[in-house]
Amino acid sequence: MPQLADAATQLTRHLTDATPPLLGAFLPAGFPDQISCVDLLHGLVQHGADILEVGVPVSHPALDGPAITAAYRQALAQNTRMQHVLTTVRHAAEAGAPVVVMSYWQAVLDHGVQRFAHELAEAGAAGAMIPDLHLNHAATWLEAARSAGIHTPQFAPRTADDAQLARIADVASGWIYAPAAHSATGYEGVLDVGAFGRFTARLRARTRHPVVAGIGISTPAHASQIAPYTEGVVVGTPLVRPLLTQPRPEGAARTKALAAAFAQALRDPAEPRAA
Repeated sequence: MPQLADAATQLTRHLTDATPPLLGAFLPAGFPDQISCVDLLHGLVQHGADILEVGVPVSHPALDGPAITAAYRQALAQNTRMQHVLTTVRHAAEAGAPVVVMSYWQAVLDHGVQRFAHELAEAGAAGAMIPDLHLNHAATWLEAARSAGIHTPQFAPRTADDAQLARIADVASGWIYAPAAHSATGYEGVLDVGAFGRFTARLRARTRHPVVAGIGISTPAHASQIAPYTEGVVVGTPLVRPLLTQPRPEGAARTKALAAAFAQALRDPAEPRAA
C-alpha cells in the first residue's frame, strides 16, 4: 500500500489518541463567501475544533437538510467551484488541524477521480468522504485515494446489516462515520442514545477503525451524550445556521462560540467513555 500523506498520518494519530473525543467542524467551501470561509475555518480551530471538514458545494445534496443545502447553493451562486475547494483546503490546513473533504460522487466524477484524489493530497487534505458512493462502484475511488496517500472514511447507514457493516469496515480508512440520527443533516429531534450505542457496538465488533459520529448532534448536550461511544463528533448544521440567519459579524461570532461550547461538551461527557 502506498505511504500515507503527512496530513493523513496526522489524522490517524489524532484519532488514535482521541481522549476526549475530537470535535470535527464542518463548513462548505465558499460559504458564506470564499474569503470568510477560510477565516472561519481558522477561527473554528482556535475555538476548539480538532478536525476541519470542508464540503464541496452541489445544488442538490441528497443527504443534507435545508441549512446545508442553502449554504451550498449560496456558495455556488458566488461561483465556488472545485478549484476554490482546493484553495480552501490548502489555506485551512495552515490552521494546524487535519482537513477532510466531504463530497458527493457526481462532483468527483465531474472533476476526474484520479485528479480529485491527487489534487486533494497536494492541497494538504487528510482524506475525503463520499457518502453517496455505493461500495459496489467504489473501486476506482478507493484505488485513486490510496495511491494519493489519503484516507477514505466511510459512511455507515443505521439501516446496514452485519454483512454490510463488515464490507464498509473492510474498505474504510481514517474512520467510520456513524450517524447519530437516521435522518438528513440538520435533525433537531431527540436522539436515541441507547440505539446509537448498540449500533457503534456492532461496528466495533467488525473493525478497529475509529468511530466518528454526526447528523443530529444539534446541541452541546447531544455531543456530551454521544461522546462516550465515539472517537469524534462532527458538527455541521449548528455551525452553518447562524451564518444564514444572522448578520455576518454576529453570525460568525455565534458560530465560533458554538464550536467552543461543543468542544467543552466533549471534554465533559455525560458518562464514562464506552469500552
